[in-house]
Amino acid sequence: MKNKKLLIFLISNFLFSVSSNLVHPVTPTLIVERGLNSSMFGVAFAAMMFMYFLFSPFWGKLCNYLPSRKVFLIAAVGYAIGQVIFCMAYTEAMVIAGRMFGGIFCGGAYTAIMNQVVNTSGYDMKSCSKNLTTLATVQSVASACGYFIGGMLGLISVETAFIAAILLNIGVGAMVLLLWEDDTPYKVKPAGRLTFSQVNPFNAFADAKSFMTPLLFLVFALIAVSFLGQYSYEQCFNYYIKDQYGMTSAYNGVFKAVIALLSLVLNTTVCTYLQQKTDINKTFLYVMFAVTGLTLCALILKDKWMFIGVYIAFNSADVLRKPLLQSLAARQASPETSNSIMGFYQSMLSFGSIFGSFVAGVVYSKNPLMPFILAFIAFSVATVIGIIYRVMYVKMARN
Repeated sequence: MKNKKLLIFLISNFLFSVSSNLVHPVTPTLIVERGLNSSMFGVAFAAMMFMYFLFSPFWGKLCNYLPSRKVFLIAAVGYAIGQVIFCMAYTEAMVIAGRMFGGIFCGGAYTAIMNQVVNTSGYDMKSCSKNLTTLATVQSVASACGYFIGGMLGLISVETAFIAAILLNIGVGAMVLLLWEDDTPYKVKPAGRLTFSQVNPFNAFADAKSFMTPLLFLVFALIAVSFLGQYSYEQCFNYYIKDQYGMTSAYNGVFKAVIALLSLVLNTTVCTYLQQKTDINKTFLYVMFAVTGLTLCALILKDKWMFIGVYIAFNSADVLRKPLLQSLAARQASPETSNSIMGFYQSMLSFGSIFGSFVAGVVYSKNPLMPFILAFIAFSVATVIGIIYRVMYVKMARN
């Protein structure tokens, strides 16, 4: 991916990540103002991610037949429609319906983004890892900016944040169609036509056997379990500070702005060093130890501001995990399997987020700290999987 094209790609991703996060800081306010059940903060997000999980392999398949930029446009418009439904919701059922509709298309957008990176990097793994790290940095900073802007817009009204998200989604979709490079020359188009059987999301999962290896299986398991921990922590925190501390959406936005700055520093220094100077098949494990330790600190420290400080430190460190896991999956891809592997990666991400968000929402009413306990358990299990992966990788490298 040449510099000019990479810049355009990153700008569009920045804007989309901003738009995707504008409504998150106002969701707790929407739930409280409209008198919805408190479990909705987790259950609705889990519903969205369930559809994300179910349809990501389909979007990966579709990327074999269409340019990634066209897939992104379709997904961005569909996601915007889902936000319209969510914004108009005054019942639990309508909230879930809006989130589920948006989840179908949200997975398509991120699958198209991942495929665009891998395909236009020409399967040069060093270039691909560098581009994935840069992408993760941009998305992390943009996500925090989206939280900050959404939190500020939420002070005007919940609807203001939604309107901004909807318009920006559609605008970015048009921008991508016009300005992204066509990645068709970089991939192998299947000989046959796309059939109903292929677009069946369950068949898409069955096709995983065509590219699955023992190491790749462990990578996907690590992705699923670690994202379970992340979303249990993340979704609970957003509601926790509103419910327990009475903080407005503006506080959430400020915290995310601080995280954005720290993430930018860590990704451009630590993550770049790990990607370029070390074997990430081994060194990713240090990051897993760090995020697991920080989730434990969230359970031990009782002071409000120390609790919030740990959350900021956790998110700043956790941003290193994502590009490393993306690279572990991408490095095992080929021109024939890359689109499917990236689609499956998105599914494993959403699989973890489904259970993390849903369980966090359900157990929160019993004990507000339960979601944080779940996060610690999930990261501990993910770290154990990471240890097994590293042992197996070292053993295979010697043979």
